[in-house]
This record gives sequence, C-alpha cells and structure tokens, in this order.
Amino acid sequence: MEIMGKDLIFETKYWKIILSDDQTYLGRCSAVLKRKCGDLAEVAEDEMLDFLNLIKIFESKVRHVFGAKMFNWTCLMNGAYQKTPPDPQVHFHVRPRYDKEIVFISEKFIDTDFGHHYIRGTNRILSPDIREKIIEAIKNAKT
Repeated sequence: MEIMGKDLIFETKYWKIILSDDQTYLGRCSAVLKRKCGDLAEVAEDEMLDFLNLIKIFESKVRHVFGAKMFNWTCLMNGAYQKTPPDPQVHFHVRPRYDKEIVFISEKFIDTDFGHHYIRGTNRILSPDIREKIIEAIKNAKT
C-alpha cells in the first residue's frame, strides 16, 4: 500500500490516517499500521488500543467539520493478493456516511445509499486543491 505524505491527515503512535483518492464519501480515508504487518491477527494489543484512539479522534473531527452521521470501517486487504507475490499490510478503510447533502467548497456530496452498504467501485477524484482543503479541514477540526 503506497502512502503519500501529502495525503497524511494525522498519525498516532502506531497508525497513520491518509485521505483516499476516491472521495465519493467526503473524508474517506485509510488507517494504516506503521509497522510491517500482513495479518490482522498479528496486530498487538497496544496497537489495537491505539487504533481505538484513532477511531475516536477521526470520527470526532469528521463529525465536527462535515457533519458525518456514522462511519463504515472495513479491513479487507484483498488488493494485496492481486499481486504476485502478495505483500499485505494491515489497514482499514473508513467511509464517513451522511444523512443529508453536504456542500464543501464548491463540491456537493450526496450519500444516496445512507443506511445501507456503501457503494462499491466508486472513483470520485477531486482536484489537488480541494483535496488539500479536505485534509486541512480534518486536521484543524476540534475533537
């Protein structure tokens, strides 16, 4: 999993939270374990407790700045097994979910399937300027 420094929102002792390319769900991110670890069952207890802390910080910030109603967290790791040899890295995807239309800068975000499984296969790419504003908004949000 490639981690772009410019997309880093914040980090904890063991995790980094990075803005995803696809912004169909405003604030969609990945939380990536900092150390090399390819199996969720091998994540240490202190790393999982730190992940819980990351969840609390991230959700608080995104609720505050964008008004997210709930969050879908997933740990899939399927992409790593599409390569030979596989090179998995423990990470979680998070999709903030919204029960109303959100307008941020000049962009409208409508969660048409709120209350249901998130839509798969989306690819809403925003300009670098708007991405930077999303990152800054989350970074600077209160917790």
